[in-house]
Amino acid sequence: MSIDIRVLRHEQTDQAVRVLARAFVTNPLHIAVFGADQVGANETFFRIGLNVMKGQILVAVDGSTILGVSHWVDSANCQASAVEKLRLLPAMVKGFGLHTAARVARWLSVWSKQDPAERHLHLGPIGVFPEAQGRGIGRQLMERYCNQLDATSAVGYLETDRPENVDFYAKFGFDTTETIPIHGVINYFMHRRPVDSV
Repeated sequence: MSIDIRVLRHEQTDQAVRVLARAFVTNPLHIAVFGADQVGANETFFRIGLNVMKGQILVAVDGSTILGVSHWVDSANCQASAVEKLRLLPAMVKGFGLHTAARVARWLSVWSKQDPAERHLHLGPIGVFPEAQGRGIGRQLMERYCNQLDATSAVGYLETDRPENVDFYAKFGFDTTETIPIHGVINYFMHRRPVDSV
């Protein structure tokens, strides 16, 4: 299998949404908010998200098939403005209903409050299609992100709700700096200092 890392093209958005939905449908926080096995709700979540994301969106492809997706954004653009949040509300309520939309808003509000004040490149989401996991695709996407961190001397920052991912991210130099429960699920907030260029 030959994997190429490329910038997401607009016409690939639907495929990227499906990959992320399948990658995250078993995440504890996604289950707490949307329910178990709710691929459709996760697709709605990522469709709304990908349409408003700024920054860099990369895909790991095998031929024309997307197997992984990652996104990062500079801290100057990672927080939605009040106007942008208001614009998202109708789509969230329409997509999830009022109760679930409120749970999503609570989740994202807690994440937003943890965002570092210092300049950083914020990673997320990053996900690999379940049947393609274990083949090094996530590692390739992380290496691309970490190379960008080091090339720009930027702090790395991410959130995860999967304890096993904490160990994965630690291999790339990330340390857990905070843990907070959201909807009964522990979330891990992780930072990485840039490796000095030689």
